[in-house]
Amino acid sequence: MNAPSPSPLYSRLLELSHSHATPTSMDEILHIRSPDARHSWGHKYLVSKNSGLQDTMNNEAFKSHIMTSGIYLDTSSLRVHSIVVDEFQRRSTIHMSYFLKAKGTEEVVEHDLIWSLAFTDQLDVEGVLIKESVEFIDGAFGARMSALVRAAHGNVSDSTRGSITLLED
Repeated sequence: MNAPSPSPLYSRLLELSHSHATPTSMDEILHIRSPDARHSWGHKYLVSKNSGLQDTMNNEAFKSHIMTSGIYLDTSSLRVHSIVVDEFQRRSTIHMSYFLKAKGTEEVVEHDLIWSLAFTDQLDVEGVLIKESVEFIDGAFGARMSALVRAAHGNVSDSTRGSITLLED
C-alpha cells in the first residue's frame, strides 16, 4: 500500500523550514520571511540574563545579526537532525547543529539548537512565508564560542547579538 502524499501546505512548510535551516545566501533567508517577520531567542531564563539575546528583531535587524556574527565565525558544516511540521497550526520545529569556529582558530564547536518557526496564513500556499523564528540556543556552546571569539578578536562589537555574546563563568 502506498503512503499518502503530503498536502501542498505541508510540502510548502517543510520546504520553507529546510530552506531556513540550510540557506545558500542572505537573499534566500530574507526571501522566505514575510516583510513583518520577527526573530527572537529562547530559553526565557537564559534570555533574561543576557542583554545580547533580549531584542526581538525585524528582518533588517536579523540580517544585521547574521552579518555581524559572520565577522567572527566560520561555519565548518551543518546538520539537520529533524524537522517536524504542524500544518494545522502552521508551525515547524527544526533540530539541527551548526559546526562553527571562531575565525582564525581551529577548534570546531557544535551548536546544537532548536528553531521554532511560525508561518503566515495566506490561502495561496505558494505565498506562505515565515512570520516568526525563535532560536533556542545551546548556552554552553554560546559561552565557549564567545570565549574563543574574544581570545581571537577581543570584545565583540556592541551591535553583536546572539549566542556569541554569552560569557563563560
